[in-house]
Amino acid sequence: METSESEIIEADVTTHTENEQDENGESSENPVREAEKPEKLFKLPLSRIKHIMKMDPDTKHSTQEAAFLIAKATELFLGSLATEAYKQASQAKRKTIQKKDIDSAINCIDSLAFLEGVLE
Repeated sequence: METSESEIIEADVTTHTENEQDENGESSENPVREAEKPEKLFKLPLSRIKHIMKMDPDTKHSTQEAAFLIAKATELFLGSLATEAYKQASQAKRKTIQKKDIDSAINCIDSLAFLEGVLE
């Protein structure tokens, strides 16, 4: 089962409104939306991202939006890397991703060339 990048992005985007307003401004509750809990827009902890950002001596201040964008970009990057590693594992008829699958994904995709030798 392959998932495209757009499907991953669509799965991450959720609406956070539980009540809808009609034309008069009155709210009408939607029982379907009440049963669903809104998902977080990101899964990495922002406090940890901010801490890592502050470790850089060139960065003195960072906004909440910058930390959010870095968290989201990191999640998308890791999702893409995991998808490519899964493709390598699938070609070897395995369901479990191993280190060699990540290495193969890095070697096969030119845009990941900057990661060569990182896992050693």
